[in-house]
Amino acid sequence: LLLGAVPYAAGPPPAAPAVPPVEPPFFATQGAEGQLPPVAQRLPEEPRVVTFDAPGTEIGKPGGTLRILMAKPRDTRMMVVYGYARLVVYDRHYDIVPDILKSIDVTDDRIFTFHLRKGMKWSDGAPFTTEDFRFFWQDMAENKKVSPSGVPREMTVDGVPAKVTFIDKWTVRYEWPKPNPGFLPALAGPSPLYIYKPAHYLKKFHAKYQDPKKLAEMVKKAKRHNWAALLNRKDEQYRNDNPDEPTLEPWVLKTHPPSQRFVFE
Repeated sequence: LLLGAVPYAAGPPPAAPAVPPVEPPFFATQGAEGQLPPVAQRLPEEPRVVTFDAPGTEIGKPGGTLRILMAKPRDTRMMVVYGYARLVVYDRHYDIVPDILKSIDVTDDRIFTFHLRKGMKWSDGAPFTTEDFRFFWQDMAENKKVSPSGVPREMTVDGVPAKVTFIDKWTVRYEWPKPNPGFLPALAGPSPLYIYKPAHYLKKFHAKYQDPKKLAEMVKKAKRHNWAALLNRKDEQYRNDNPDEPTLEPWVLKTHPPSQRFVFE
């Protein structure tokens, strides 16, 4: 478990864990020294729980080191594929089920209401809420400087973009006049459609939220053409090569590129 990163990876979520959560050995020292809050405080109120009901499945032993040989530095993105943390995922029966999300209400493949897990956090401990969805939609996808080509094609039907309603801190709705059956599969894919961003981190690179003078200095230091280019470079959830960007992935990059060896924790 890493500060609320998706703690379990398969099976429908029960109302609550059957047993109290146990601190993973890797974080035992940090917890004992007060560097991290207790594991129960790092989890969402209703974390997803794996049920080992399939033949041959059992709980493994936490800890250890996994070494992987990759061809190029850009293959840091493969950790996103292997980690498979998504709003929704394919289960062992190839059905799409909630993962990061607590639940989904779907009407006629046209209206999708997402319910978030209260208390879930980004890898840096910041709350994961619908503000992260709003920031992506209003401040990035609908901003021509950030997204010159407009909103993602998966979020349009016959050229009509989604109507997005941010109902409350934990609920967001996407609606189209006609069915959009490809929406959930796009979220569950190996290279997923990201409709949320770590707003608390990316706002510092956005002209709407940052002091112009300070932002200009950051753009110059990063050798980017403008603030939008800087923002897009800092936001690399799939490329996964910015260790400063908070994540919901189970493996968190700790190495700044360029490097011939990348460490994920």
